[in-house]
Amino acid sequence: MDVLYIGDHKLQANEYFVGADSFKMFHQKIRDYEPLLETLEEATDLSVDFLDGPDTMTDFPRSVEELAEYDALIISDLSRGTLEPHFHPDSIPGPNLLRIVRDFVADGGGLVYCGGWMTFQGYQGVGNWHGTPVADTLPVDIRPIYDDRVERPEGAAVTIEEPDHPLLDSVGDDSLPVVYGYNEVAGVRDGATELATVDGNPLLAVSEHGDGRVVTYTSDPGIQWGLDLVEWDAYDEFWLDALEWATRQ
Repeated sequence: MDVLYIGDHKLQANEYFVGADSFKMFHQKIRDYEPLLETLEEATDLSVDFLDGPDTMTDFPRSVEELAEYDALIISDLSRGTLEPHFHPDSIPGPNLLRIVRDFVADGGGLVYCGGWMTFQGYQGVGNWHGTPVADTLPVDIRPIYDDRVERPEGAAVTIEEPDHPLLDSVGDDSLPVVYGYNEVAGVRDGATELATVDGNPLLAVSEHGDGRVVTYTSDPGIQWGLDLVEWDAYDEFWLDALEWATRQ
């Protein structure tokens, strides 16, 4: 299985104050502990290409045919603006990357779309995925609001709604781990299947779009929201099951 994984990356910059003056200094790209990437890199029957935010702007496939070289696409904690044309020097005229993602799924590709501060609407609306062609593929409706994050620092228990679904084989007789935050969506769309909820809101949902399949997880596959998730013994199995379901493998 060939997977393209975009997002979950940050840049570091510091601002220094010296008396009445201040200056900013760019340092470097930083890679946090990224358990999902480690899971993919360690899987023996899977090949993964990873693009951080800046690399996504310049190196994301420029056609459905190029993206179709992969079986699945993972989008996690990445703003819609990263794929918007004004960031790429040769983008106008050029392809609409959001439509490429939608058409990739419709043609049979798998999409795994994860939550975070920069997906769904995200932090102060910076994610801004509502109304995009990618949003059209998801099994849930994104709320058209300023900020859809729900912080649960005390932890919120997960309820399994469809325990017999193959994507939840790793769960067994238990449940998914507690989450510490999520993106609140408007609900599950007609034809989609809600597999798990948190606070009565969709956490894990799946659907088909055209010939492709989509998995949506409204929390974060890494820390902080996924603090307990990343320590879960079945973490690797869960995400690999999600990819296998999305790609019909």
